[in-house]
Amino acid sequence: MDKEVVRVLILEDDPDIREAFSLLLEADGYTVQAYGDAESALAEAAGFQPAAVLVDFALPGMDGADFTAQLRRELGTELVVIAVTAASRPEDHERLEAAGIDFLLPKPLAAERLRRFLPPLNGRA
Repeated sequence: MDKEVVRVLILEDDPDIREAFSLLLEADGYTVQAYGDAESALAEAAGFQPAAVLVDFALPGMDGADFTAQLRRELGTELVVIAVTAASRPEDHERLEAAGIDFLLPKPLAAERLRRFLPPLNGRA
């Protein structure tokens, strides 16, 4: 039986956090592409066709809310967008929600908590 491919795009400007998320999700069996800036992630997202996106709020250039709004315009509402951020201001959270995130998870984030919000692998819940 072929293994189901579940793609996750990561947008995180901190290289250590980006690598940690990538390694964690790849070890779980997800197919991952990770980017440090929104422009690069947007340029590749349509071709990658992610089922889920992890996005930071505070990014160089385009922030996570603007990225999410653009991603939703380009790819629609089927994918799961999870904001993983240290941003704590209510106005930042409101912008992320207005842009179309599905879940807002604060940093630091435990792996088990993140796993609860990702699409299941091979039909596992």
